[in-house]
Amino acid sequence: MRMLRVLGLPFWSVLIAIVLWVQVHGQGMGSVRMDVALQVRDVPADMVIVNDLPDQVSVTISGLQAQLNALDTKNLFVSVDASSLNMPGVIEQALDVETIDLPVGLKVEKIQPDSVQLQVDHIVTRTLEVVPSFDLPQGWEVQHVVVTPSIVKLSGPEVWLSTLNKVDTVAVRLPLEEGLFDVQAELVPLSGQGIHLLEKDLSIRIRGELKHTSTVDGDVPDANAQKGTGDK
Repeated sequence: MRMLRVLGLPFWSVLIAIVLWVQVHGQGMGSVRMDVALQVRDVPADMVIVNDLPDQVSVTISGLQAQLNALDTKNLFVSVDASSLNMPGVIEQALDVETIDLPVGLKVEKIQPDSVQLQVDHIVTRTLEVVPSFDLPQGWEVQHVVVTPSIVKLSGPEVWLSTLNKVDTVAVRLPLEEGLFDVQAELVPLSGQGIHLLEKDLSIRIRGELKHTSTVDGDVPDANAQKGTGDK
């Protein structure tokens, strides 16, 4: 009995080790396909990517089934190294599977797509005129308009900024009362094109005079006269 007790300790140790091995390896090898996030890193400060990239790419990962079951896509991503981008144009950039941080024993078998196209452009700065916009019914007009500031500085992709010659304000609605007015206005948002104001929290002030151009008797004003043009 004493000898059995002595021999029993390593026996149970081996048995426990076998059970643990079966739990870990018993499910065998396998593979899984999942969507993981796509990230662009190290874009040079004077460059910008102007095209839309996919939010996710599909990867096939192989290894022990138990490890595959434990994978959490929230902790996985594929990165695109943009540090070498220095000229405008369209560039095909391969996706680096080595950037996917996987547990030991798992590996990437396939990634789809295996590359992405980057449309790269310079970031430039331009100064443009601020043009006020008004939402007024027929028979009303503004005169002697002064905008402060009258110009603004914008920064963004050259491909988009080169097409602009002014910056509009959001349409201003004025109380329909003749006389002087002094209001604040916002610029039409341009952030969707990667363009932004260099001055943060900029406030646009618009001053002028509102006039009612309809006749006193209530007659309908001549359309050609209101437009400033007419047949002769």
